[in-house]
Amino acid sequence: MLIQYEKGSSLLHRYDPLSKLVILFCTAVIAMLLDQAWQQAVFLLLCIGQARYAGHMSGRQLLGGIRLIAIVAVPYFILTSLTVQGETVWLQWGSVSVTIEALNAAGAMTLRMFTLFLTSMAYIITTDPRELVAELTRRLRVPYRFAFGISAALTFIPLLEEEGNHILDAQQVRGHRPPKGLGSRISYGLKFVSAVLLNALRRVQQTAGAMESKGFGAYPDRTYRTEVNIPSWAAVSAVIYVLATVWLWWIV
Repeated sequence: MLIQYEKGSSLLHRYDPLSKLVILFCTAVIAMLLDQAWQQAVFLLLCIGQARYAGHMSGRQLLGGIRLIAIVAVPYFILTSLTVQGETVWLQWGSVSVTIEALNAAGAMTLRMFTLFLTSMAYIITTDPRELVAELTRRLRVPYRFAFGISAALTFIPLLEEEGNHILDAQQVRGHRPPKGLGSRISYGLKFVSAVLLNALRRVQQTAGAMESKGFGAYPDRTYRTEVNIPSWAAVSAVIYVLATVWLWWIV
């Protein structure tokens, strides 16, 4: 699945990048504060609903993001459930025991991973990288070299994913069969990653050459074609979200 900006007219698309970034940061703080699995589950459902209805993200995109982070989250849940100590035994199998406390801790941390990933994905999909760079340099006075690095990362990651899909399609056209066995899979994976990285280096060299020819970095400041206005309602909602986060931090 490609995680990149998509034009739209949803509520999240109408937010300016900075107000939305503040809300994203507060969401991450709230996810870190909640230490119960049921609290994380409720918060995750709220974030999914926000991405679905306020960001107009499709169910396919959300399921794709869940599957992507599940590759890391599910093994992490299993490992944490078996290693964290607790008092209330839920399952005993020989010398291996799983406690209620371990399941709660593993569930909370795993659901937190889903929340952080899906909210970040929603931010990327609904935020124009050009507007983000312009606002970081104009309003936060971030050096435009650093801001451009953020924009380049948001742009190159989807390109690398698309490049990987092209490589897979080319192999299928040539009649390449999926590898069988652990050794063959590892060898195939290393070759595939090497091909993607080589294409990435080629793209980086092309981009660096284009930037150098245009005099990027020759002046302390630069001009922007993008004009971003911060809606009053977006700023107010960001302030409310910050206050709610501080209040939750206080009571928790």
